[in-house]
Amino acid sequence: MGESAELEQLLKNIHTGLKKYSIKELKDGIVSFFNKNDPQSYDIQLILKVVTEYFGTTITMLKEKNVQGDIHDAKQLCYCLLHFQLGLSTRHIAERIFNYNCHTNVHRGITRLKNANIELKPDREFVEKYEVLKKQCVDKFKKNRG
Repeated sequence: MGESAELEQLLKNIHTGLKKYSIKELKDGIVSFFNKNDPQSYDIQLILKVVTEYFGTTITMLKEKNVQGDIHDAKQLCYCLLHFQLGLSTRHIAERIFNYNCHTNVHRGITRLKNANIELKPDREFVEKYEVLKKQCVDKFKKNRG
């Protein structure tokens, strides 16, 4: 198959996809496909699952853009766990896991933990939740790796 024919076939496939799905759904599907090839994808999903179970929410809700209260804390705790436990960059977390164009929110969540003042109740509770979730993640990592 020549280069021109391959390009034509690619464009036909994109056209077919756009008939069935919105641009956002296609983008999310493509990102999800490439994330499956990420060697840390299992660990990422495990962290998301631990956090959603702890807060009684879903991964879909966790990935919503405008959330408040406990879901906002859950989201920021995810950022921290992904960054500190897996060593993922803020940009990687923002773009490849949460599908954001900007990594500022991820940076703010990580900074919230780094600069936490345990003298203040909200900061102390945030750090305590982080420690509980970190322990749960570490335990599950050990269990799944034998």
